[in-house]
Amino acid sequence: MATCSGLISVSVRGLTSGGRLVVVEAVVAEPAVVATVDEGTSVVVGASALDEHATATMASAAASAPALVSLTQSIVGMLSRHLRYRPHMQPFDSPTEAAFRAKARSWLASHAEPLPIDRVAPSAIIAEWTPEEEEEKLAEAQEWQRLKFDAGWAGISWPRTVGGRGGSVMEDLIFRDEEATFDVPHDALGVGIGWCGPAVLQHGSTDQHARLLPDLLRGDEIWCQLFSEPGAGSDLAGLKTRATRDGDEWVLNGQKTWTTFAQHSDWGLCVARHDADLPKHRGLSAFIVDMASPGIEVRPVKQMTGSQNFNEVFLSDVRVSDEDRIGDVGEGWGVVITTFLWERVNLLAGGERILGGLQEFIKARGREAAPEIRDRFIDLYIRAETIRFSTMRLLTAVSQGGLPGPEGSTLKLAATATLSDIYELALDVMGPEAMLAADVAPGGGEWHAGFLGMPGLRVGGGTDQIQRNIIGDRVLGLPPDIRVDKDLPFREVPG
Repeated sequence: MATCSGLISVSVRGLTSGGRLVVVEAVVAEPAVVATVDEGTSVVVGASALDEHATATMASAAASAPALVSLTQSIVGMLSRHLRYRPHMQPFDSPTEAAFRAKARSWLASHAEPLPIDRVAPSAIIAEWTPEEEEEKLAEAQEWQRLKFDAGWAGISWPRTVGGRGGSVMEDLIFRDEEATFDVPHDALGVGIGWCGPAVLQHGSTDQHARLLPDLLRGDEIWCQLFSEPGAGSDLAGLKTRATRDGDEWVLNGQKTWTTFAQHSDWGLCVARHDADLPKHRGLSAFIVDMASPGIEVRPVKQMTGSQNFNEVFLSDVRVSDEDRIGDVGEGWGVVITTFLWERVNLLAGGERILGGLQEFIKARGREAAPEIRDRFIDLYIRAETIRFSTMRLLTAVSQGGLPGPEGSTLKLAATATLSDIYELALDVMGPEAMLAADVAPGGGEWHAGFLGMPGLRVGGGTDQIQRNIIGDRVLGLPPDIRVDKDLPFREVPG
């Protein structure tokens, strides 16, 4: 007999050496005991109250007993190894991708510790860090990034010419999938490497690639995103920061807001209006701005989580060389779209790990048998699986050379709503203790930080309302919103 832990849905189909089809389907809950059986019989899995009907059936009377035992042991090994809900891309791996996954896992295991089961630390973007903790966490993230870079595991799909591995997008996602199960900084540098870097790769020049991207990818420099403004968030094309040409330079004036880690950043990807006589989408250009330039003032914005990683950034006569313009003059909106597409893809990461942590938290609190808790958790599980398979469909298109499309809005909308409900369920599981201060609350305050920080993720990368507009317009083909200002020169737009 073998004992395993964790709630997981398994479906395995394979051929024995004799060419017989074997099908294994299971929903297993802790504790579960899988018994070795004789040829042609079933394997019954005993489970706790979390799922008293959990069973695993091996359907193939003609399959050999050793093959059945091997398959059973594989499932048990997978469950006991992961000890939490962890939907991998493994069933979709090609032989080449499976070999890459094994290699990545081996390197990670030799350089990092597995992530504890009960760790549910939210995204660095919404984490409840003090300014001192921010500096410490970012330094740790830079150290980890340098380690990956020096070993050839940074920028898996980035070109070798900028320090990347030159691999495929799928290999990049496989590495992230494996990395998410280790106790390492995952997304503290995500704004630069995950969002801005791909935009520069697509729109920047070869010189800009060589000059800017290696230091970003190695973690030596931190980037921020200078997009949103007090009057231009959801309608970002209505931004008013000005870019005035002065010979071989541009002079920037304006205000940005919600800029993550601006106070720690070396560079900022900035979009500004170079021509107010053009319609709002066409009068924008993009620049890389040295955040140490004269005329830049950064003011932290304190959030309800207590964190101050968001900032206002004021630009007063900030001079930027034309060599730091990304793309052609007037290509700024294209840079925005590319950045947002990658932002939405990167914001999807981590939900399955947090759901696994929620499962452990529910059991630790003794609430696994409560019908309402069970129903809500199962609903979250189903939604997470739907997001996983939809993400695979999106990434398949990316792996074939495409870019993330408007369907990314569907995933972003679903993922952030699901994460919000995960954190809400965690607080409901606490009951009255959810009102305690973070330092004495169950879970050490991580659930509280996620709950309070989720509105930021639902706004970042485009609000829920904007995502629904994109889905209706570009995915469903519904009539778009009436926008009377779309073709007007920007200076004639009211307000």
